[in-house]
Amino acid sequence: MDIKHSTGEVAIASVKGYLWFLCLNVIFTLWLVMRIFSGGTVITLRTENYTLSLYIILAFSLLNLLVTLKLRDRINEGLYQKCLPLIALVFGILWAIIFFNMMIDFQQPTVTMVMLVILLLPATITFYISGLMLALFCIPIIFATLYGEVLTPTKFTLAQLIGAFIILAVVLSARYVLLESYLRTQRSEYEKNVLIKKLVRLANYDTLTGLYNRHSLAEAFARNLRQIEQDKRSLYLIVMDIDFFKQYNDLYGHVEGDKCLIHVSRCIEQSLRKASDAAFRFGGEEFVVLALCDGMKNAVDIAKRIQHALAEARIAHKGSSVSPRVTLSLGIAQWKAKMSLETLIELADKQLYQAKHEGRNRISWNKKGR
Repeated sequence: MDIKHSTGEVAIASVKGYLWFLCLNVIFTLWLVMRIFSGGTVITLRTENYTLSLYIILAFSLLNLLVTLKLRDRINEGLYQKCLPLIALVFGILWAIIFFNMMIDFQQPTVTMVMLVILLLPATITFYISGLMLALFCIPIIFATLYGEVLTPTKFTLAQLIGAFIILAVVLSARYVLLESYLRTQRSEYEKNVLIKKLVRLANYDTLTGLYNRHSLAEAFARNLRQIEQDKRSLYLIVMDIDFFKQYNDLYGHVEGDKCLIHVSRCIEQSLRKASDAAFRFGGEEFVVLALCDGMKNAVDIAKRIQHALAEARIAHKGSSVSPRVTLSLGIAQWKAKMSLETLIELADKQLYQAKHEGRNRISWNKKGR
């Protein structure tokens, strides 16, 4: 199974890690500004080369912080998440300018390495899902740091150069560890969701035909009753039975019998109105349809469409005494106020029995129904 993480930019803007990174940018830049204005031994000379960059980072971080907080619930929808790679690059370039000038100005170069670790590790934790964003942020900083070492050979030693590469290796290995953990979590979540979907399907769908099963009929009935309260339609139950199905199994075998059930279920499905009708395998060769209709005529029309679809399927049945093809007998009942599902099924079953009594391959309903 391949778990894709190409949507890392979206995930970064959606999690607390990105807010944390922005807050660290604010804190880090404020600390550097305080060091500049308080004097001290760490930052000396030409601070004007990077104080402007510090102010830009401070303003840029605050702006992103406000936007992210404002759009936290809708961050996946707008232009902001598409601009995240560019935002990471801007941060990287600004920090690269600062670190380059620090490499030139610092009397204690080791401090730059420490500050580099302090900056790159939070960035790695934030951007590890997206290799693109991590690269856009880190590469300008690493390049500027190495270039600064080349320009200041009297201040920087080979050990410090090696230290810079070690920092880079730490960033890459940290990203690998975090990404592996993320992918394992995603894989576990994916497998759990697949299992839940399978269990839900087993609980609500018939494994052979793919129709809803008898267990889910009660839920659909309750859902339709709530729908009736919102409009003027009525609820109808259509019960249908394959004519002489026992003879079909005896003649063709149970494997062909299962295929017949599948064909019949497809004919039922294609005859329904998707929004207001639902089909169920009630048991054996018996099927049920729940339909919200304006009147009995609409329910009868659904039953006729099912019969027509089955006739078009032309499934041979030499064991039937009413047709050389597989046919259905159907009974229709209308729900009345305070009627239970069991009562509705009993009324439809009586109509089904009437259809069989009248010769099968026909539809029966209470002619006084609407």
